[in-house]
Amino acid sequence: MCYDTAVMPQVWTIVMAGGVGSRFWPVSRRARPKQLLDLFGDGPMLRVTVDRVAPIAPLERTLVVTGEVLRDAVREALPGLPPENLLCEPCGRNTAPAVGWAAAVVRRRDPDAILMVLPADQHIADVPAYQATCRRAIAAAAEGAIATLGIPPTRPETGYGYILRGAERAEGVYTVDAFKEKPDAETALAYLADGRYAWNAGMFFMPAALFSDELARFEPELAAALDAMVAAGDDAVADGYPALKKISVDYAVMERSDAVVVVPGSFGWSDVGSWTSLYDHRRPGEGSFHLGDVIERDGTGNVLFAADGGTVAAVGVDDLVVVHTRDATFVCPREAAQRAREVVDVLAARGEEDLL
Repeated sequence: MCYDTAVMPQVWTIVMAGGVGSRFWPVSRRARPKQLLDLFGDGPMLRVTVDRVAPIAPLERTLVVTGEVLRDAVREALPGLPPENLLCEPCGRNTAPAVGWAAAVVRRRDPDAILMVLPADQHIADVPAYQATCRRAIAAAAEGAIATLGIPPTRPETGYGYILRGAERAEGVYTVDAFKEKPDAETALAYLADGRYAWNAGMFFMPAALFSDELARFEPELAAALDAMVAAGDDAVADGYPALKKISVDYAVMERSDAVVVVPGSFGWSDVGSWTSLYDHRRPGEGSFHLGDVIERDGTGNVLFAADGGTVAAVGVDDLVVVHTRDATFVCPREAAQRAREVVDVLAARGEEDLL
């Protein structure tokens, strides 16, 4: 079978933008989490995500699923987004309800639509290569598959789930033999050496009708509740959404469907999971990552981030994360950056809402 990537079906983008981004405290806050931050100097990550797939699906065919508390901030980041394309969850119910809701909305507008489901907070270095991989996945979806992108691993990463590819179904498109949970270090080394494993990037391409059918097959109560909620209109969301089952799209559909394929692609992908990940995006030839007004002397391996007009100065230190905002400063060894979420937990327990 050969997929013709020149023949593009009607594609709709669904951007998942409801996360809280606690690992990027103190810059990330409840009212402006990671996906709304400018971490690389090129604009809010949500807007960058939408812009890089605009040649495939324009803004009028883009839906953003986010939290109600972020409604105004998302509108500010995407001023051209049609109001009816902003779906605001009254509470988080994980990714399967969010994707299912958006899929049901799209199906009512365009029953034959292909969905491109993307996280709002990933970094892509090689946009042309990324777009080419997306088009290959869309072509596979147009042939009746649920396609997911797989990132060939460059290191024995223990923080990602993995996909084991099987036989080649078409050029650059493979069956999925298994989804694997985050491995230990020894297993990650084995995955890297094997050559058939890819990181699970959480990007999905599928006919809206096929996804809805598979959701109904595996999670019939959730699918029925979503259909009823969408049929009843916007007024039903406040009451209906909190009652939905809390489950990820991976568990609900991806790991259970026999229609799933994987499309490997190398395009400089990063999930930007913590302050540490910014170190990999430092400028060529520089030993540290800088953003904002930063002064560094006799140091290397640092992530130095100055927000809100402040200044960060670091002298004679290595391998640190130093993040300064108008009302908080976070400092830790670079290897411990994910522990920023522990600070968020402490602040929440102390009731310091102004710092959350």
